[in-house]
Amino acid sequence: MVFICASSFTTVWAEEKKTDAKKEAAPAMTDKEKAEYAKKVDLFIQLATYGETQKDPLVMLSAVKMLDALPFKGIIKPGQPEKRGACYEREALLNEAKQFAAGDKELLAVIAKVQTPPEKIAVRGHHGGGHHGYYERHHYSRHYDCNWYRVCNQFGDCELVCGR
Repeated sequence: MVFICASSFTTVWAEEKKTDAKKEAAPAMTDKEKAEYAKKVDLFIQLATYGETQKDPLVMLSAVKMLDALPFKGIIKPGQPEKRGACYEREALLNEAKQFAAGDKELLAVIAKVQTPPEKIAVRGHHGGGHHGYYERHHYSRHYDCNWYRVCNQFGDCELVCGR
């Protein structure tokens, strides 16, 4: 009888541990974090949209840098269906920047430097000499498995939401 109770308790305890591990894998944002990230996502969308409409490769590079700095699965483009629309993609933004910079060898060289993912190459950065490189990708200890999208009510009030 004691053996049966002990094995039942061990099974229940193991299931609780699995549940705890799943919760830790997908951290929840605090209200303060949601508000901060919503502002950053909104700024990113404005920057990417401006870069596309003005055909400005430098603005597009800034948008890529912002996108890399956000710890999310993705950001859905404005005008797309909620939760399932097309997301902004790093490679697509860089390709647009290349098109806009056509003929400018210096800009194309900077875009090429940013296009190669920083994890795979050694980019100029902090080397103890106090100088900064072209580009450093942010690495967050927490990553949120959600896509940002805009939700509007019947009155036209909209907010950015991070959902799955």
